[in-house]
Amino acid sequence: MKILSVHNYYGRYAPGGDVNAMEAEAQLLIDHGHAVSKYARTNAEIYEDGTLAEKIAAFRNTAWSKRSYTEIKGIIQTIRPDIMHVHNYWLVLSPSIFAAAKDCGVATIFTLHNYRLICPGNHLLRNGRICEACLHGHPWRVLLNRCLPGRSLMKSFLSLLLYRETKRKRFLDAWVDAYIALSDFGRSKFIEAGLSETKVFVKPNFIKDPFHGVPIEKNKTCGALFAGRLSPEKGVETLLKAWAGLDYPLFIAGDGPARGYLQKKAPPSVTFGGWQNRENILKLLQEATCFIFPSELYEGFGLSLLEAMACGKAIIASDLGPRREMIKDGISGLLFKAGNTVDLRSKIDLVLGDRTMRQSMGAVARKTYLERYTPEINYEILMKIYETARTRSTSHK
Repeated sequence: MKILSVHNYYGRYAPGGDVNAMEAEAQLLIDHGHAVSKYARTNAEIYEDGTLAEKIAAFRNTAWSKRSYTEIKGIIQTIRPDIMHVHNYWLVLSPSIFAAAKDCGVATIFTLHNYRLICPGNHLLRNGRICEACLHGHPWRVLLNRCLPGRSLMKSFLSLLLYRETKRKRFLDAWVDAYIALSDFGRSKFIEAGLSETKVFVKPNFIKDPFHGVPIEKNKTCGALFAGRLSPEKGVETLLKAWAGLDYPLFIAGDGPARGYLQKKAPPSVTFGGWQNRENILKLLQEATCFIFPSELYEGFGLSLLEAMACGKAIIASDLGPRREMIKDGISGLLFKAGNTVDLRSKIDLVLGDRTMRQSMGAVARKTYLERYTPEINYEILMKIYETARTRSTSHK
């Protein structure tokens, strides 16, 4: 099978969770003998490199980019893929890429890595709190609240224009043969917003087994671990407040705009290690007592959670979005009320105070990973979605 993988980078080909998932999926397909071609553009063309005229033109091209339509159509006519798999089209690619594939008779898959299709602000978040206003017909609030990073008015306006156009087209329903949500929770939100229930499938993220089946060494009790972007919505400030007075090491792996502020707030027992590559993160996980995921976002499907599960670690996570699907509360980890420092502290005390509990939870987390989130299982799910999309695309010709 030939697959055309398409992605619109937010920055200058910047890495991120969606990029990591996309690249892992492409490699998975290649490993199974499929041919994968890639097409990508970046919003840096506008925000960083664009002239004033090009930035103005971005408003006109938001709903339909003639360049993107022409380029995608040309690539399809050259390589003749069976599937076009889109991971992001915001902003410079525009919805025109889906029309190009449909005009060429190619089945189209769209992975919903985040909530941007149904929320102009992307995260279903406003001023640090969950917000679902756009699900029920109030997208203009993205301008009032400037929900985009940096509170950018330009980005908020462009996002609103694109949202209105995609919603007018019933979220691209006529062009997309199958949407992939990362969780049952995500699927329910997309359907609530108006996507066709019969077109939204669930396929979670996956990771390769970091131990390749080799038994994991038991906890070395080298401290608790957080790994992720240091920005307000990730809940690290809540974690630091809960950690106050604890004479136990906590290692913060990650970087971001809130790092300086958080370091000033941190208790003496907290160490900031900065950005770490995946190899180092896995090493830290092997040595950690437990993994803490305090995010105050719904999130798509946290890869760091999967890594902790694969490493057999007890997890303490905020009870939002798909976390309850991943973590069996009290069995493979503990869930706490997002943003609640008292509840988080009580769960921290439980896990740190009971080695047997930690090991038992870690063993169940590892078992859950092996049963649900390995590449082999993911490949089977993906192939079923591809075949469904191809059948639908053929029937509409």
